[in-house]
Amino acid sequence: MTILQKVIKNYGGFSEAIDMVGEECLETFCDRLYATFCKEYTNASYITNLKWMLRHFYASKKITLSALFFTQTEELNGKNLKNLTFYTCYYSLFNALLSNLILTPYIKIEKIRRISHSQVFRDIDNYFVRFGIYDSQVKDLLNELRLTRELYSYHLPLGGSDVKEGKALNADNLFNRLNNKIIPIIQMSNLISYMSYYAWEKKVGRAIDEYESHQREANDLFFSFITSYDNLGNHCLIDDDDYSRQGYVLRKLKTPLPISWFITEKICEDLECGWEQDDTKHGFDISNVSRFLSDII
Repeated sequence: MTILQKVIKNYGGFSEAIDMVGEECLETFCDRLYATFCKEYTNASYITNLKWMLRHFYASKKITLSALFFTQTEELNGKNLKNLTFYTCYYSLFNALLSNLILTPYIKIEKIRRISHSQVFRDIDNYFVRFGIYDSQVKDLLNELRLTRELYSYHLPLGGSDVKEGKALNADNLFNRLNNKIIPIIQMSNLISYMSYYAWEKKVGRAIDEYESHQREANDLFFSFITSYDNLGNHCLIDDDDYSRQGYVLRKLKTPLPISWFITEKICEDLECGWEQDDTKHGFDISNVSRFLSDII
């Protein structure tokens, strides 16, 4: 039994990813990932435990952000807000693909915290397209969404249409193409997190708690995920909510776990509490995010 078959037998799901990729190709890919995670977790240290818990959490946030942009696109679509629609479509796809890369064991943690927009193209091609997981349509869609986002951010087509490409790059067409790709891409991140979880259970099988012996390195790593700096060096922002939430993950989850085991119960619940709105006002229903994710992972 392949590792993919084992996951499906025990937990089900991933039908859209299998339909997009093909079961045989996906089995080969998962076997390769699982073997790489097993190698990564052989003789794992406390810092290894910490790094991969943070990567799982960081990827879950990118998935949630992707779902937020996607459900907001559904809200915007058809309301003649195409400049915003191109923006939300692009960042939905960008963050979904970024979540794939954050969990990819071939990429060092130092790199995943600063992957550029251009680097996403190269890394998705190198680690996913090359192995038949995604076809060129995914890269083409990301490329065209980036182009249209930039056109409507900086160029302002006064005629309201796209330059030269006509219907091929209009908002409805691009959203429909995104709608066909976003679910299997998000499922792919969840599937990779299962490969990580199964490998940890096989090679380690427990939480490693040696904070006192690695306090400085652990603190530097912890803050590297929640600290942002401006270009001029005038500001250093630390998200207090992320500080407490990331600490909660480390205290409660203990080891790298499948993203679907905590994203809707913890991440999405916190999102809804933080973004709640006055019931007397109309606006985007933030609970759309958790409903969308609950349906697909």
